[in-house]
Amino acid sequence: MMTVKKALEMIDFLMAYEKKMQDTLADPTKSWNVGTPNIKDLAKTLSDSHQDSVHILDTIKKELIPNCKHPKKMRDKSADGQMYCMNCNFDL
Repeated sequence: MMTVKKALEMIDFLMAYEKKMQDTLADPTKSWNVGTPNIKDLAKTLSDSHQDSVHILDTIKKELIPNCKHPKKMRDKSADGQMYCMNCNFDL
């Protein structure tokens, strides 16, 4: 079963990858940004695409993070000893 915590870790990993790709494609010192204008335009388009992916993943991440105060009466412990909120299913 995937927990919210695990999903957030996966989103953080994907966001870091997409950001790295965006920065690499936008790097002005790379050969594709120095030569032919068509290649430079393609690199810019791909960089923008990765930037859009980062934005989308960030939006999903914000939706996963619950707006819950995790009241004590809603806290429980899973079989493996992990505390979680029964109200929002967020690992504590």
